[in-house]
Amino acid sequence: MRHAVQGQRTADGLDQCIDVPLGLRLETDKLRFDPCLPAEWNTFKLHYRYRETIYHITVLQWRDNSGASVIVDGVEQSGKTISLVDDRQEHTVEVRIALR
Repeated sequence: MRHAVQGQRTADGLDQCIDVPLGLRLETDKLRFDPCLPAEWNTFKLHYRYRETIYHITVLQWRDNSGASVIVDGVEQSGKTISLVDDRQEHTVEVRIALR
């Protein structure tokens, strides 16, 4: 099933979750995660290429209120971003988010 993405702003100017449901945003040499998925989506995977480096990203939605965590190659990151490096290696990223 394909899902359409539409942009919408609230009265106070904040983006709503439907702006970008996958919640990935490139910030120079960092990738920020702030997904807002429909409740029926348990997980999704994508493969992101940064120059000559591939990031295999899995986003998991949990019924847990502990917030979000981002793990790169088995190491938990601080915050919701990862630093993108062009080391010509493949990296595994797991993003865990609480069900909204």
